[in-house]
Order: sequence, then structure tokens, then C-alpha cells
Amino acid sequence: MKLAGRVAKVKPSETLAITAKANALRAEGRDVIGFGAGEPDFDTPDHIKKAAIKAIEAGFTKYTPVGGTDELKDAIIQKLMLDNHLEYKRSQIVVSCGAKHTLYNLAQVLIEEGDEVIIPAPYWVSYPDIVVLAGGSPVIVNTLEKDGFKMRPQQLKAAMTGRTKAVVLNGPSNPTGAGYSPDDLKALATVLADTDIFIISDDIYEKILYTDYPFANGLCHDRLAHRLCGGSAGNYRGNGENSGSEHIQSDVYFSKSIRGGSQRRSKHC
Repeated sequence: MKLAGRVAKVKPSETLAITAKANALRAEGRDVIGFGAGEPDFDTPDHIKKAAIKAIEAGFTKYTPVGGTDELKDAIIQKLMLDNHLEYKRSQIVVSCGAKHTLYNLAQVLIEEGDEVIIPAPYWVSYPDIVVLAGGSPVIVNTLEKDGFKMRPQQLKAAMTGRTKAVVLNGPSNPTGAGYSPDDLKALATVLADTDIFIISDDIYEKILYTDYPFANGLCHDRLAHRLCGGSAGNYRGNGENSGSEHIQSDVYFSKSIRGGSQRRSKHC
């Protein structure tokens, strides 16, 4: 059986390999701390469990709109307003089956053959493969410990070419935990402001903070707001029941066609 050539370009998941190794050692009686799959050590909160059970018992088990129900979109809109001081419309929200699904869909919409996507390293292992499957080329920027494992403006500028389509920003980062401050993001935004490069802001760990370090994303710069695609998921320890949301402040959103969407932004980041 001959498989599609693109399958050969995708590397096996290092995360799953590490997790499988840790499980095998545990089965041998070894005391192991696993740094593979990012799974919190607490259970799904009871109120989330009860809400899921209530929905099943009420018969809420049928097909829903592809982009998410209006009620869920409204809840996401409220979250973005209360937590991030950002205003969106329903047409700018897409709900998916988790962060990976969201990022895959986004790559399929944005990336064409030959496009380049800048990815700071260390990075979540799925980013490059998602880019490759869309026909693009990942451009890896190696960050330094002395810089807090954050990509600096000069590194971003050096990685940019005429083929650059997007840059991925993830903070707090998987795997380093590094977070970009508003000043960090404004410095990166200055490099990107006069380009057509999209900013993909993976905010999945927005709520998993162990210090008073403030969360921020690329919307801290007005000139970038119209082409930032943000996503969030996780945060509530529902790994087996994942959903992801994508909020798109650009002129693309998922429908039967690619159409325009307006946006407003408050004065806060």
C-alpha cells in the first residue's frame, strides 16, 4: 500500500514517545516524573463534569454548527471581553476540537506551497508538522536562555524573507514556560508592522501562571490587530474533552468562502 508522500514528511510525536517511555518505566516499578504530555495533575473540576452530564441527559448530543453554537460563541466573546479587554463578533469566532485542530485549520486556510512560517524554539512539537502538511516550510529561530527563551526583534527580522507568511507566538510557552511581556510584544510588532505577515498567537496556557507575570498577546499593537489570529484551549483540565476556540482579527474566517470581518479593540491589552 502506497501512502501519500506528505505523510513521510511528518515526524513521529516526540511527546508521545517520551510519555510511552515513562509509562513503561512506571510499569517496571520505577519512580518517574514525566515531562512528556502536558497533562495537569488535578482532575476536571466538578462543575464542568456536572455540566457535561447534564447536557448529555438533556439530549444535547446532536450535530452542532461547524463553527460552534451561538451560545458558546457568546460565552467566548464574553471571556475575551472580561479577561482580555477585546471585542469580537460571532463571525470572528471558530470553535474546534482542541488547540491542535484549531492550528491545523488555520494553517490550511493561510499557508500555501512555498510559504514560510517562523517558529521560535524551543517549541511545541506539532507546530512544524502542521506547517509542512499545509505545504509550507518552518523556519526555526533558536532562542537563548539568557533572553528568557524569548525571540528577540533582531532574530525575527533576520528570519524574515519575501516568502514569510506567518510567525507563531506561544506564551506562556510549551515547553519553557517563557512569557512575552507587553514591551516584548511591542518590540516584535515594530518589526512586523510594515509587512503583511500574519501573527498566530497560541494562548492555550493563558491561565496556567505560577507568578504574577501578566499575560499579554500580540494585540498590544494597534497596527497588527487586523491580522492576528489567536487561539485558546486547555486551562480547565479537560484534556480528554478538549475544545479550542479561534478568534480572528483579520479578513479571514472559516465559512463556505473566505469573507471579511470587522473588529474593535479596547484601549487595554
